[in-house]
This record gives sequence, structure tokens and C-alpha cells, in this order.
Amino acid sequence: MKLFMWTSLAIAAVAMTSCGGGKTGSSASSDALLFGAVPGIYLDYEQETNALLEEAQACDNPKDLQAINEKGEALKENLKGELEKAAQAWSGTTLEVTTSEELKVNAPLTVTFDGFASSTSPKFTLAGDIETTQEINANYNEDLLKYYSTRQNELLTYGVLLIGLDEQGQEITSQRIGSLQLAWANDQVVISAGTKVVFDDKLTFMEKKAEAYTKIKSLKIKADNK
Repeated sequence: MKLFMWTSLAIAAVAMTSCGGGKTGSSASSDALLFGAVPGIYLDYEQETNALLEEAQACDNPKDLQAINEKGEALKENLKGELEKAAQAWSGTTLEVTTSEELKVNAPLTVTFDGFASSTSPKFTLAGDIETTQEINANYNEDLLKYYSTRQNELLTYGVLLIGLDEQGQEITSQRIGSLQLAWANDQVVISAGTKVVFDDKLTFMEKKAEAYTKIKSLKIKADNK
């Protein structure tokens, strides 16, 4: 009976597979438009871990299984350091973004490494100057308009998304990075022209999107009510 001495390795590989891991063709040396070398490093880790899992599944020798498990643990321990190094290298990057006609970029969008959301998810603070070029109707229904007509000081915010597009211009990733303050005008809930984007959400690397990040060819920012 095979001895399962590679429990932690197996759990890691299964978790990555459930998130869409185990893809091929990645390289830590090629920088993605989002997160630089981070996605490639993570995908390489997935490949190496899955290869060790396959080796372990075919092995019946306890000593060999122990050695495979130790390799897996070493990979796992090394991963955060490699991700942090890549995140630090990408820190300070200026993102080239397009916007919908309702937004304009006054000052470039830059990223600064800001630690980890989890052990494998580097996060970044965003800075820049983006504002609305025109009034945007939030398209609230009658019930919400009636509610906020007497509670104008309770109006919330409208989301701002950073969208990754592939070579065909199709959306493949989307992440909220900030917000626009709503206002009451002419019996409607709107975002006033000249409202600044507040970057109140971190740009966070999502492991399950690692392969998608490597396919991003352009970036776009748009207002969104999600």
C-alpha cells in the first residue's frame, strides 16, 4: 500500500488545480502587462508542484516519497520570496491605460508594492489623477431615487474597474481599483463632471487569474456600478 507522505504537496496541487492551475507555457522571465514577472513565477511554481505530485503518485518507495515531499516544501518556502522580488521589481511601474469617453487621465497611473493580501498574492497601491469628463447618471430606479431624495448625505460610491483586454480587445480580467462619489442633482443620482477617482482598493494579484494576466495586451479603466 502506497504511503502518502506528500500530503502538503498534494493539497497544494489540488488547490491550484481547482483554481485553474497546472497550465503550461509560462515563464518567470517574461513580464506580463499586469504584475510583471509575478504571474510567470506563480505559473512555473504550479507546473513544478504538479510535476512532483505526478512523481509522487507513481512512487511506492517511502524514502523517495519523503524526498519528493521535501522538494515540494522547498518550492513552497521559496515561492513568497520570489514573488516579493518580482513585485518589488514591478513597483513604480506606470500603467498605460485607455478610458471610456466619460473619464480622462490627468496624471499617469502608477503602482507601488504594498505587501501581500495572502502568502501568494502581492498587492499594490495605485496613484494617479483620473476624473470624469461629463455627468454620469447612476440609473437608479424610482424606489432608490425616492429613498435618497431625503437622504442625500448617505449616497454611496460608484465602482471604477481596471480591465485587462486580450489581443482581440476582449475582456479577460477585471478588478475594482477605486470609486467615484455619487451626488444628487436634478432629482437624479449622478456622478458630477470633474469628480476624481479615489483609489481606495488595492490592485491585487489573483492566483486563479495568473494565466489570464499573461495574455493581457492592453488595459482600460471604466466606471461601473458593481
